[in-house]
Amino acid sequence: MKLENAGKQIKILREKVKLSKNKLCNGLCSVQNLLLIEEGQGLADMLLLVGLLERLGKSADRLTYILTAEEYRRLVLRDKIEEALRFGEISEARETFEEYRKENPPGKNKILYMYEERICGILALEEYGKGAGAEAQNCLETAASRFMAAIKRTISYKGEFGVELTQKLDAGKKPLAMFEIENILLYLHVQWLMGKGDGQIGLLEALYRYLENNMQDDELRGQYFAKVGMLLGARYLEKEDYDACVKLHEEILSLNREHGLLVCVLPILEQIITAYSKLHEIEKVKFYTLHKENLEAIFREFKVSPDCVNKLYYTCCLRQYFLEGEIIAAERKWKGMLQEDLIEGIYQNTENLSRIETGKANADRKKFYQLMERLGIDKTRYNGNLITDEYQLLILEQDIENLLAKGQYEEADHELFVLERYVDMGEECNQQLVLGMKNMEMYRKGEIGVEKAAARAKELLELTYHLDNVEKDGERYRRIPFQNEMYLFNQLCILLCRNRKLEEAIEIMARMMRTYDVVKEDRKFHFRNVHLCAINFCQYLEMANRLDEAEKIADMLIHEDLVSGKLVSMYRLFASKFDVSEKRGQTMEGGDKWLWRAYLLSEWCGYEKDYERLKEVVRRKQQE
Repeated sequence: MKLENAGKQIKILREKVKLSKNKLCNGLCSVQNLLLIEEGQGLADMLLLVGLLERLGKSADRLTYILTAEEYRRLVLRDKIEEALRFGEISEARETFEEYRKENPPGKNKILYMYEERICGILALEEYGKGAGAEAQNCLETAASRFMAAIKRTISYKGEFGVELTQKLDAGKKPLAMFEIENILLYLHVQWLMGKGDGQIGLLEALYRYLENNMQDDELRGQYFAKVGMLLGARYLEKEDYDACVKLHEEILSLNREHGLLVCVLPILEQIITAYSKLHEIEKVKFYTLHKENLEAIFREFKVSPDCVNKLYYTCCLRQYFLEGEIIAAERKWKGMLQEDLIEGIYQNTENLSRIETGKANADRKKFYQLMERLGIDKTRYNGNLITDEYQLLILEQDIENLLAKGQYEEADHELFVLERYVDMGEECNQQLVLGMKNMEMYRKGEIGVEKAAARAKELLELTYHLDNVEKDGERYRRIPFQNEMYLFNQLCILLCRNRKLEEAIEIMARMMRTYDVVKEDRKFHFRNVHLCAINFCQYLEMANRLDEAEKIADMLIHEDLVSGKLVSMYRLFASKFDVSEKRGQTMEGGDKWLWRAYLLSEWCGYEKDYERLKEVVRRKQQE
């Protein structure tokens, strides 16, 4: 089944879990607004769309977003506010927040009102951290008031806040978005700082159970486990309930390690080390201390404060954002279509289209869908690759990616067989993803040679993305690729390298990196796509002995990982830094510490095959 838009997907998900429209949208928007959204006729602010999906237990991170210039502007301002707050730049955050408020008056929008109260609370909380005495106390009182106001904007209750909400959560009567959980956690945290934290354990445990039972996306659940666990673990330690703390944090760390997440992980490590010390579990203390010190050392070496990923209000969101005007212009030019041909039956003159393509105007939703259909682009797709109405298939796809990353090919083969049976293979996106994975598996098994595999990867890629139109001679002819396209592009480059065509792989990879560099969006708005491309580019440059370039890219990517709160194959970057150092003949003071970092990170994130390989290199180096 083809996904028409995010609103219709919300309707499908809501009906599957038998949740009424009123219960889903209560506190977020009106039933009438939800009805329009579900029918694909109404617009939803990003905050609302995220809230509706998360109340259904799904992650909005699986969506590839195509935004209008206005929507993108709003997103950029919110991102700048959050980034300034994360790094303690309060004046800049206030200035950007005032700019945002002028441009986005909330009117009757509950979500926008909630957002304003929330940011005011975070500003007060951050100012508390820089103040002292009565001034600091005033900041806490302001923060508590603002966070409670934010909570009340979307969550209604009649009795005692904590008691009633605990009962509703345990009875399964209250769906929550993750920003609603954050607001509750921020309020509880401020109450704790004010010495009013008695009785919080019950609500925190209820929130944790809610995440266990309802949030179906592992990466999002892992981050919110850590947020809830950071507060709950502190309460357990205060009550000297060390067994409860250990049990809680082992579960939290297991999920976060599996997905390489860093959000609130260092405070969790500190708490579990304390608990195991009290229980005299020396080996456990050594293990967690070793990895905690390794992570802290990496933050220091790359001059990033760990506090930026330890904030309750920060979540690592790796979404993909594309501007509708840029996509329309790029696709039209690639297909050789004149503006007159594209607008026939949609607009009366080309001026309307020109304003959309340049970002000076937003397209009417219905007309935008008509333009996208004429260009052969899906209006909204999950994860930029798989078109399906079945959320379980999206999870299956993610599982396959994780199995392939860890070298568990037999398990991935079985999951891939299941995936192919249940998706519509008539869709080009599905062909690219499923057949692309099968192509690489056939090559690994020796069923096809490297040249045939490379030709097949190129053929699948060019179903929707032609290599001739990647950036060339300083001009971008093509849009930024969707994730399925980038997967095939990277696959092609890997196969070129294995076919001893390293320079060709480097040349087209450099062009792709320039394609990213010339777009006006920040790299982080295409994090998943550009990051994998850049990691491979770094390794190709090192293989070609272009050591300075390889090291520069590795350092940039490690810094990006730390700031984003996700260890996206960071061990590979440290391994590349080690290889660069080896080629330069540097000693222990230089390269060997990078090997040690790579070894520990591969162990921490569970890359067993790479961990064993790096372990052997470490052992050999120690014997030299």
